[in-house]
Amino acid sequence: MPYINPLPRTASPEFEDVFQAMEDALGYVPNSFFTMARHPAILKSAGALMDAFWYSDVVDEPTRRLVTFSCSFFSGSHYSSAHCACGAEELGLPHEKILEIVHFETAQIYDDRERAIIRLCHSAANCPSEVEAQHMEELKSLVGVDVTTFIVGLIS
Repeated sequence: MPYINPLPRTASPEFEDVFQAMEDALGYVPNSFFTMARHPAILKSAGALMDAFWYSDVVDEPTRRLVTFSCSFFSGSHYSSAHCACGAEELGLPHEKILEIVHFETAQIYDDRERAIIRLCHSAANCPSEVEAQHMEELKSLVGVDVTTFIVGLIS
């Protein structure tokens, strides 16, 4: 139950493109976007930020889905992790990777790159200050600084 009621989608027709983009990317529009519609400049900026993450070729779609699902799952957000899991397979993230997330350190289905990504997500989801230099150095060594920067932004 929100503490601030979101506006109905129809109350902000000027942002229908933002709402549709979120629906296309996630399968739904988070209520936070309808709440942000109370302040159009904030919603406009948030929409631009989402576009930068979801319509970029810096990170492939399966990796984006792995990041968003891992963060949602490890932060304990069943609602968000369920949304991230829905449709993930159709977007290239194998269902087995969703099912084995709690065993990511030992499950054969993950490679070293994915383990480093999930390790970072796990720490960041628990408490951002749990992210340590070794998480960042490992990920940078596997995917480079630009991709690491993108993944950290996606986590944020």
